[in-house]
Amino acid sequence: MNQHCPLCQSAFEITSDDLAFYEKVSPTFNGKKELIPPPTLCPDCRQQRRLAFRNERCLYHRKCDLTGRQMITMYSPDKPYKIYDQEAWWSDNWDPLATGRSYDPAQSFFKQFDALFHEAPRISLINMNHQNAEYCNFALKNKNSYLLFTSAECEDSLYMNRSWRSRNCADCSSLEDGELCYEVLNSDHCYNCLYLQNCANCSDCYLGYNLHGCKNCFACYGLTNASYCIGNKKFEKAEYEEAVGMLRKDIGAVRENFEDQKRAQPRKYMDCINADSCTGNAISHSKHALNCFEVMNVEDCNFVCNATFMKDAYDVNNDDHSELVYEAVGSETNSMHAFNDICWFNREVLYSSLCFRCKNCFGCIGLKHKQYCILNKQYSKDEYEKLVPTIIDHMRHDGGNGFAMNRSPSTALRVNQATGSWGEFFPVSISPFGYNETMAEEHFTLSKEEILARGWKWHQEEDLKDQYLGPQYQIPDSIADVPDDVTKQILRCSVTGKPYKIIPQELKFYRDMNIPIPRKCPNQRHRERIALRNPRRLWDRGCAKCGKGIVTSYAPERPEQVLCEECYLTAVY
Repeated sequence: MNQHCPLCQSAFEITSDDLAFYEKVSPTFNGKKELIPPPTLCPDCRQQRRLAFRNERCLYHRKCDLTGRQMITMYSPDKPYKIYDQEAWWSDNWDPLATGRSYDPAQSFFKQFDALFHEAPRISLINMNHQNAEYCNFALKNKNSYLLFTSAECEDSLYMNRSWRSRNCADCSSLEDGELCYEVLNSDHCYNCLYLQNCANCSDCYLGYNLHGCKNCFACYGLTNASYCIGNKKFEKAEYEEAVGMLRKDIGAVRENFEDQKRAQPRKYMDCINADSCTGNAISHSKHALNCFEVMNVEDCNFVCNATFMKDAYDVNNDDHSELVYEAVGSETNSMHAFNDICWFNREVLYSSLCFRCKNCFGCIGLKHKQYCILNKQYSKDEYEKLVPTIIDHMRHDGGNGFAMNRSPSTALRVNQATGSWGEFFPVSISPFGYNETMAEEHFTLSKEEILARGWKWHQEEDLKDQYLGPQYQIPDSIADVPDDVTKQILRCSVTGKPYKIIPQELKFYRDMNIPIPRKCPNQRHRERIALRNPRRLWDRGCAKCGKGIVTSYAPERPEQVLCEECYLTAVY
């Protein structure tokens, strides 16, 4: 079945396997299955819509609406929502059902859900079981850490995202079991390493790509079990140490030259380990994972990103240990779960947000250990089984009912008139965040004008670039020349002009690692690091050596020599 996306105008296909999945995850009430229709938007636009509900990195100060305490939160003070700090939200000092309301058939479901969004208290952050790691979000069991996002069990670390069990690390993304690492991307089990990408089991390496089991390698590519190499050339230990000492003095030029050399090296069509019948990139230990990116241990999944241990899932971002999931973001350990945002340990929950350990709930926000609730109102099992199909039927025919999912400069793009809003994720217009605060901005960048033209929200940041914040601080080139009082100074990002600071823990890290103070703010460093990854898109092209057809995240116009697996193994090994 060929479809045409009303938002980006691209063509996409709905296969028979897709239709079988939609039927498989369709809910049943009173013995009747309420079929989920095929999506109206293309996979990219569906992902963009989901990610517009996920703010990981923008943190603010505001007061808890229950206790009045000052708190750190992902909701800016101007957001018109009730925000509780973590302790208050998890407490028994408020009743989530107090915001419940009866379903009104005269109004669209999403209009009523948006009204509940404004009344049901939301948790300030997702930052659980931490020790001295208050400035973290979507985080678990971190200790003595600062600005970690989607990370768990890290210690003494700074400015990281999607990283696990790492210590004394900074400015790393997708790092697992790392220690003393700086600017390391998509790597695991690395020690005392700087500027690595797609590396594993390495130590004392500096500037590397696709290294495995290497030690003391500098500016190397595609090596396995190598040591004392510079530019893939073997040296004696003394020669190596002397040469590296000289090269590190002009590391900016060395890094630029290395990037040029890296682009000239052959690339495997897909970065994967033990991936059976998979398409996408950054896939490990998975089977039948199609159009998936940055996933591990997933099976029979399609259009899934940043997920682990999943089975039978479509259109999911940032989920773990779930099965039979469709159109969800930021969830964990769910089953028979669709159209949800930050919902954990649930079963048969639909169109809900921030629900934990619930069953059989529809259109709910902020519930814990509840069952048979609709719009936060409690029902009996029989009442629930009767009312939900009625709501679904209304959604099939509401045609958006005034809530445009997306908007072009000239006209609102309604949901499919044949299916209404049933089977569609929440419209971006009801997201509690400005589009530019969310992960959608990271993967689908739009201008302010484009965002507002679509009827979506824009968060206006306080512009400090032109404000006088004290005299310009001149950062010494060598970390040995940086005084302690740099932590009291306001620095200016060399790219964006935005102010940033160096905290004492950060200064100690740079000194221990003998690396200079960064001249770019943390967000700019993150953007540049993420830009090293391939996009979450696939193209058909031929192997540069044998001509065999491949599906790859390398666009045809890119300069790299992209090879099929057989030719890559021959070229590299």
